[in-house]
This record gives sequence, structure tokens and C-alpha cells, in this order.
Amino acid sequence: MNQDRIKDRILRRAARMWGYNELEAETSFDPVISLLLSACAAELEKLGFELESSRARIIERVLEVMFPEEVSGVVPARTLLQVSPLENNAKISLYNSFKTSIRKQNIYNPAESTSKDVYFSPSIEAKLTTAKVKYIAYADTLNQVESFFFEDAVGKAEMHIPSGELWLGIHSPNKESVEDLMFFIDINNTYQKELFFYYLHQVKVYFADKEYDFKEGYNVENEGLNLENIITKNYSDLEYIYNEVNQYYAGNFFTLKGKIDFSAKPEKEELFPKNFPNHRAGEEEDVIWLKFRFSEAIVPDILKNIRFSLNCVPMLNIRNKDIGRKIKGRLNIIPIDEKDYFLDLDYVSDDRNGKRLDIKNYDTENEGMTAMLRKGGVSRFDRRNASELLQYLLELIKDETAAFAAMGINSVNETLKQINQHVASLHQVAKEKNFTEANNPYLIISSGNETSEINCTISYWSTAAEEANNLKPGTIMTEENKGNRSMNPTAVMIQTSVGGRKKLSSQDKILEYRSALLTRGRIVTVADIRAFGMNHFKNTITGIEVKKGTKKEVSLKGGFSRTIDVFLIRNKENAVAVEESEWNYLCDSFSLKLKNASANIYPYRLFEK
Repeated sequence: MNQDRIKDRILRRAARMWGYNELEAETSFDPVISLLLSACAAELEKLGFELESSRARIIERVLEVMFPEEVSGVVPARTLLQVSPLENNAKISLYNSFKTSIRKQNIYNPAESTSKDVYFSPSIEAKLTTAKVKYIAYADTLNQVESFFFEDAVGKAEMHIPSGELWLGIHSPNKESVEDLMFFIDINNTYQKELFFYYLHQVKVYFADKEYDFKEGYNVENEGLNLENIITKNYSDLEYIYNEVNQYYAGNFFTLKGKIDFSAKPEKEELFPKNFPNHRAGEEEDVIWLKFRFSEAIVPDILKNIRFSLNCVPMLNIRNKDIGRKIKGRLNIIPIDEKDYFLDLDYVSDDRNGKRLDIKNYDTENEGMTAMLRKGGVSRFDRRNASELLQYLLELIKDETAAFAAMGINSVNETLKQINQHVASLHQVAKEKNFTEANNPYLIISSGNETSEINCTISYWSTAAEEANNLKPGTIMTEENKGNRSMNPTAVMIQTSVGGRKKLSSQDKILEYRSALLTRGRIVTVADIRAFGMNHFKNTITGIEVKKGTKKEVSLKGGFSRTIDVFLIRNKENAVAVEESEWNYLCDSFSLKLKNASANIYPYRLFEK
């Protein structure tokens, strides 16, 4: 209701009460009364706006209190890096860190730009090798692999290699044996992807006429949930992110099980006398040849778009940092001041014996030292945080000193005088330090011994969130040296970095809350799919349609099968702002999550409208 309408209603009500004609109410009253009523109507209009917006503020506050940091917090970007280990069959550590610099333009002064280092660390401790893919042969072509992005034709076959057959030349320096080779396999053509990966699961791999198991997944065992891990391992937010990222990229990784020794290498590979006689590649003694036998449905037009690579590892935009602190007495509160976004606590350890303080030891008594991480203060409906409450307390004590002094008791006066002195000191420090609202996480370290005094190390992970998105393939990254170097100092990014996100906005929290209420973590009905999809894609789409469909099976011998088709209606206003790589990531991750969470037995297909 606008101001004029409110004023008109007040005038009519006043005219009825005072006995005036309602039609002449405007001219019957004194002009001063008209001004007063106009001012009153303006304030009532503002009050109406506040009442209308209070609903949104109440919902926002409820969501802020109810939602844990794990759901609404930051998410690091993810990508794939190709690294080069210095030792054969060595594992990459989760603490290996690679960095690159990005330039940020000043939006207020476009002529200025600043640089920022962005860090990436592995999400899995994969076993790496010093070997690399050097040759790939199919049909009538022999290519030399210069890098992940470039191949050079070095030979033409005199006789065609049989259809569906592909040869890989693996170069191993110093003729070192290789074990559990982990291949990253991708195809450039989107339309051939489903067909190729269907038959890739059925491929047979041979070395020296011996068949080896070729399994999907990484070359390290994923430790499942067991009783010992549940009790002793500190499952953190980062562990959940690790699992999510590893599942997202697992479909492109395949492991050749077993050990390949150069002593078993035949003197002459069957590939060269038949197809490439007298070619120099057949004379290289430090190259072993693997034969991949696909179905005949995998024609040369598909094989030419395939990329094989070794030593590719999923990476997250996270960085591990260590700080040292001295712990005294029963209670210590240690703020973690981080310029980037704090992601998760790694560990808190005693420097004397390396004992973990962040994991409760059930074998000791309660007087042991423990550490607990807190984020964002206590969840309460009072909107004021610690800094605001302290500033309020400073002003309140100064204003109420006279009331306490009126009691006339010497001890009270002396106590108030000391409080005033301490408050004045705090006020001066707050003024010098420009004390403002802060929302950094902090550690609470408690001990049963009042005289305890130790030095401890606090290790935590930080991330740049969405600032690390859209780093292009081919970006060169350098290893951050932390003492023992186990990797070549340079690595190459082979996929665009995607998935980084800041904290959820109020609108996104409402979508998350709606999805949680409707689906309860289960996807059964069409409404569940819609709620899950709107929560996943957020403002990039305006709606979701779900229909029944059919599709032709990928197998040449298969018929038709039923499907559940999900049509995404893109937000045209936001379509330009979303990068193509980010949109593809959203679609792929949605398909994976939908498959894992859904109770339906029919496969899902995504379409864009």
C-alpha cells in the first residue's frame, strides 16, 4: 500500500470520527493536520516495507542457523594434471603442491592488474611411473606422442592393422619394469564417447602374447569404511570432497594390472615385420608394445580421436599450511587468520611426541589435551556476533557506571574503577587495530592441567574457491618445494579447472533446504528429480522437465531400452556468463550424482532446451 492511499484512509477515518463529510475531508482540516498525516503515512509505508521484507530475513536467519558449514561452505575447483615423477613406481603424496599465477584485473581501475598464486594438490595417492606413452599405432598410421595435446605421424603401414586393433608404445627410461600402469583415456569426439567407452570395458590387452587385466579405476585401493577407520580416522569435509572428485574422474582412468618386465619383451614385435618393416621405432630397446584388441565396431575414425596418457592425477585447488603456537593453561583460543578461504583442519599435534590433539583418545582419562574447531561462532538467533557484542559492552559499561556508583560501596567503586581502566585499554586497542566484524574459524584447545605448557603445530587446508576456475588446458604449473622433491618441478594441466564455489547465497540455501525437505536424500519421484536438479544447477536453469523415453542400446546386438529423459531449460540471461567447461561439468556431475542417489533402474539422459 503506497503513501497516498494510507493518507486517504486515515483522513476518511478521522472525518468519520470528527463528524466531517468524507468527500470534503481533504479541505476541511487544517493544513498542519494534513502535513502530520502525510508524515505518519510515510512512516507507515516504510513500516509496511519492513514487514514484507521481515519474512525473507527470518527465513535467511533460520537457514543460517540450521545449515552446517559443510553444506553451505566453499568448494574448491578441480582439474587434471599430468606430472613427472623422479622415481619409478613412486606414489604421489596428498601434500604435493603445484602452483600457477593468475592475473586479476581491478574492476575500479581497468588499467591495473594484480597477480595471485593458485595452488593445486592431489585428491588421491596414485602410483606413478617414469614411463610415458611414446607411440600409438592403428589402421595404417604410426604416430609419435609429443604431448597430451599433440601427435606427429612418423610412419605409414604397408599393410593395414586389423580393425579394432591398437598398439601403444610405452617408453621406459633405463628399461625399468613397470607395474599397475594407470592410463587416462579420453576421446575428443562427444558423439563417439558413449560407443567407445562401452567397448573399452570389454577390451583385451596383451604384452608378449600374455593377456593382462584392464580394469576401470585407479591403481590404488580405495579403503572402504571399516570399524577401525570409523574409530581412529578423522573423517573430515575434505575426505568427502576427495571421494566426490575421484568418483567424477574415475570413468576416464583404467589400470593395467600386473608387472611388465623388460626381460619378457620379444626380440621383434609382430607389429613391425607385418605392418611397419624396417621402421626405427621397432629397434628402440627401451620401448615396450601393448596390443589393445577392441571390438570391430571401433573403427579407425574412432581410434584417431583417442588420447592415452600416463601420470595424470585428479587435483584440487587446496593448499596445506602449518602454523606453530604455544599452549598455556586450561583454555586457549587460537584464531586461524587466512587470506583465502579456510577449508578444513588437517591436524593439531604436540611437538614433543607428535601426538594428535584433534582426535580424542578414548584410552586416556579426561584430563588429556584436546582441540576443537569452531566456525562462524555459536549458532543462535541473535544476529550480533562477538565483535559487535564486545563493542556494545564497551559502550554499555561506560553509560551505566553512574548507576553502579550510586550504590556508594567502596569495594564496588574500586571494582568499577578497575573495569573502567580495562575497558578504556580495550577501547584504545580496538580503535588502533580498527576492530571490526570478523568471521574466521578458530581452535579451542583445552587441557585438564592448569600448569601445562607445550608447543603445537596446527595444519589446515585453504582454497581460492571460484577464483581458481577456468584455468585453461596447457597451463604450466610448478611444484612448491617443501624439502624432499619427488616430482619434476613442472606439471601440465590437461583439463579446464571447474567446480570452485563460494559460500551459498540465501537463495541457494533455500533451494538446498527445499531439496533436503522434499527428497530426504532419496530420489524416487519426478518431483525429487526436479528438486535435486534445481538445487544442483541453481540459477543456470529456469526449470526441469522429466519425461519417459527410449534409446537404442550402444551394443550392436542390443535393441531398445527405456530411459528417463531430463530436459534442462537454460537461463538465457545467465547462459553467456557460464563458461562451456563449467556447464559441461555441471551436467556430468549431475548425471553421476543422480545415478548414485536414485532408486530408479532405468538410465537417465540429459537434454538441453
